[in-house]
Amino acid sequence: MIEINSSTLQHAPRKARPSPDRLSGAVTKADIARAICVRTPSVSLRAATSLIDAIIEEIVLALAGDQSLRLHCFGSFSVRRKGERHGRNPRNGVAVTVNARKVVIFRASSKLKAAVANGYRA
Repeated sequence: MIEINSSTLQHAPRKARPSPDRLSGAVTKADIARAICVRTPSVSLRAATSLIDAIIEEIVLALAGDQSLRLHCFGSFSVRRKGERHGRNPRNGVAVTVNARKVVIFRASSKLKAAVANGYRA
């Protein structure tokens, strides 16, 4: 289950987007929660964080149940099963068996691809 300690987020300064010097880093859940608060002043930081957690939990539950998930104008998530296969350890060349597993596949929508290619700004 996904957990977050939102008490550390309550006193953080609000900002809509990461600063330009931070563009080389990753956007965090806290950054998204702050952006929601800036765009929607009636939503508290705690409520925004809870909303993000609920969305992530629903995505995880759908994928864990082998369901696909489509978010309009964003993309789709699905689960693919990969069968057992033979492989080699790259360090010593010893043959090994790679176990069967499930992997999450994300396919970006054409609108998301276009926004990324064109440097989208809200």
